[in-house]
Amino acid sequence: MPDIKSGSKKQDVLILVFTVLPAGTVPVITWIAKERGGAAQIALITLVAVLATTPPLWAFCQHKKSRVQERTRREALLAPIIDYIGESITKPSEAPAKVAQIHERLAPLLAESLGGGARCSFYSYDTKNERFVKQVASGGPNGTPDEIGNRSEKFASLKHVMEQKVPSYTKDILDPDAQLNFTLGGGYRSILAHGAWAGDEVQGVLIVDAPNPGDLSRVKVPETYVWVFASLFGASNALGMDQTG
Repeated sequence: MPDIKSGSKKQDVLILVFTVLPAGTVPVITWIAKERGGAAQIALITLVAVLATTPPLWAFCQHKKSRVQERTRREALLAPIIDYIGESITKPSEAPAKVAQIHERLAPLLAESLGGGARCSFYSYDTKNERFVKQVASGGPNGTPDEIGNRSEKFASLKHVMEQKVPSYTKDILDPDAQLNFTLGGGYRSILAHGAWAGDEVQGVLIVDAPNPGDLSRVKVPETYVWVFASLFGASNALGMDQTG
């Protein structure tokens, strides 16, 4: 097990060296440089320039490092999904179990990538009984409904959204003109939904909701990004339905 305490101390020292100390020493060295001349003054001015650029350079390097780490983490989560899809095709009897594993990875991956307490849910569409059945939900508070039947006020709105080829964004569900005027519980205020398709066959609906108005705008969550996840949910769900239906 890694020494967390030791690593924390090392990180604190690095932060001190690359951010706090340069800011404190620059005024002192600048004052000393004024009292010097010739090569000594040039050397001190150069040192001031180096110290002044150290904090932003450190911040840039740390940001780049965190981006690489986040990309690596997402790749590690996505890689098994490809394997599960392949196994669902080559081993049809295992498809339902593999599809469940795909959903269990996709939902938290999407929710975590959006941050801010976003919640991701996928509901398959049961055409026979006219209802939406929850397959997976991740992020945010618990309590999302297990199914949304045709007697629910949500049903007609979700079915309309599901049949579209573009995502539906709602900045604030309390807006009188909001297309979707509900979330899945927990007092959330913004929501987006997209039909999950497999080719020309609709499989269900991907629903993402978030605590604050404007959390799920097109700028923050591009349509293509939503489409990719909705398509993965739809295609994987179809693989499972081929074996159970």
